[in-house]
Amino acid sequence: MTETAVAETLNDPGERGSLEIKHKAVERLAVLAARSTESVTDRHPGLRVLGGRDLPKADVTITGTRVRAQVAVAVTWPSPLAKVAANVRAAVARDLSELGIYTVDRVDVTVQCVPAEDTVEEGRVQ
Repeated sequence: MTETAVAETLNDPGERGSLEIKHKAVERLAVLAARSTESVTDRHPGLRVLGGRDLPKADVTITGTRVRAQVAVAVTWPSPLAKVAANVRAAVARDLSELGIYTVDRVDVTVQCVPAEDTVEEGRVQ
């Protein structure tokens, strides 16, 4: 076979296959984006004991090439909640858009927990 014959039998690179990213992978990417945001923490005392899920967590809805995300986070005290939520929203939208597959329609952020600062209790003498 000559080079010309080989080139004629190959399909256009854009038609050779497709990339499919699983739903859970998109959720995981949203969680990682939220976790990388300043003032977001995974400290949430008592939630695991009460049957709660780890934070941050994400739930995404994918329709074709469009995605919506709902993200729940825990934020360190004292932090401006509106600013942290906006930063999480921007980070999640940026990271999901960088995949090059999806158009991010919406990212809703809920601050579910603001853990209190750790306190050091000093022993008392009786």
